[in-house]
Amino acid sequence: MSGRINLLQHDVRYPLPFEDSSFDACYSHMLYCMPIRFSELAAMSKEIRRVLKPSGLNIYTARHVGDPQYKTGIHRLEDMWEIKGGFIVHFLNREKIGYLSEGYKIIDIKEFEEGQLPKKMYMVSLEKER
Repeated sequence: MSGRINLLQHDVRYPLPFEDSSFDACYSHMLYCMPIRFSELAAMSKEIRRVLKPSGLNIYTARHVGDPQYKTGIHRLEDMWEIKGGFIVHFLNREKIGYLSEGYKIIDIKEFEEGQLPKKMYMVSLEKER
């Protein structure tokens, strides 16, 4: 098993250090709701598309504007709020998801709940367009 996993630390606000068409899929849980400016999320989504193989999948989860913590706490910028516990959350709406889906076919957008409160989330499934 040794050598089958390579660990890499990388700031996703910068280009990904991988060749074009390197991966079949990318999954990220709550990455898109980190305190990252929307323009940086858009660039990140394009970078993920770049490193995906044709018809590759980009599946991600993010909190949405129907979440009970949306617009609570301290407004930081855009749709980002510093909520109880000191976390800054970027809440997405369907319009933003549509913009982030440029160059992808939207397979599905599911709403679900997770954890305490509960958190209101989207699971977005995208396929890279050829």
